[in-house]
Amino acid sequence: MRIAVYAISKNEEQFVERFCASAKDADLVLIADTGSTDATVELAEAFGAAVYDITITPFRFDLARNAALALVPRDIDVCVSLDLDEVLEPGWREEIERVWELGKTTRLRYGFDWGQGIRFAYEKIHARHGYRWHHPVHEYPRPDGRITEVYAHTDRLLVRHLPDPTKSRGQYLDLLKLAVTEDPRCPRNGFYYARELTFYAKWLDAIEALSRYLAMPEADWPNERCYAMRLLGKAHDELGHAQEAMRWYRRATAEAPGTREPWCDLAMACYRRSLWAECYGAATSALAITDKALVYTMDPAVWGALPHDLAAISAWHLGLTDQARVHGRQAAALAPGDERIARNLAHYERSQEEVEA
Repeated sequence: MRIAVYAISKNEEQFVERFCASAKDADLVLIADTGSTDATVELAEAFGAAVYDITITPFRFDLARNAALALVPRDIDVCVSLDLDEVLEPGWREEIERVWELGKTTRLRYGFDWGQGIRFAYEKIHARHGYRWHHPVHEYPRPDGRITEVYAHTDRLLVRHLPDPTKSRGQYLDLLKLAVTEDPRCPRNGFYYARELTFYAKWLDAIEALSRYLAMPEADWPNERCYAMRLLGKAHDELGHAQEAMRWYRRATAEAPGTREPWCDLAMACYRRSLWAECYGAATSALAITDKALVYTMDPAVWGALPHDLAAISAWHLGLTDQARVHGRQAAALAPGDERIARNLAHYERSQEEVEA
């Protein structure tokens, strides 16, 4: 089995050595550079990568990745698509060889660590032939209509994302707008575009885009629909539309009731409005959920101190002092460095001591 790791790059010299070292077990490491002005190219060549200069103007990610893929030799069996700020985990090649059936498998679903505590299944390891990249940004490999996709699966983490937090997202919004123009029935980029608008605090535009996404017949994944409803709640909150915001927070809990995120958002919204009974109910509903889905919509915060903290505060206001202490202690254990949570717990405990005295 011959395996190639391929990537596109531009001005990523800080990642090159780490990237190449993680991919050293590949038969080929290929980088298509789109115009670096730093030492990316020289370093990549020094660390053993085959580097090609390509030009994509105006730039879009799918065309750049297709150009890179076209440079991969025809005798490669498996292509591993990465970014330079990603690394392969030790043992990655042995795991691919274990689950991939030559002559049959065309694609692999594997564990991917996006960073910030978010992990989900990814699908960017594919056969050399029969695939092309689609979408200007948040691009995705699509099979040719003349092949039959056959997936292999592994639960093992194979790829880890270690990004530069200072890297600009400046080009994403325009490319996502182009993506929804080119493919208006794609719910994936319809949602990504709407979410990107919230990053720029374009609340009215975000409300329009989120509503358009939810109206799509193709938008049928409850977790992502729930995420859109949560963002609608946030957008309306930011615009001062309190009643409409609460309507969307509540709708989100009905859309994906088995996930913690909407319950925590609702609890936080109720906390800000001093709706203590609903806040307590939402926070404890979140805590009753123990299945942590490995999907990109997962928010690590809801698996930390947040729901216990909100449950403690609301319980205290409701006179449920025993529950306030129980949840306060849990919150403090999950966030030992949080001074506010520590002060709250001290208040709950001190008040109990005063009662007992």
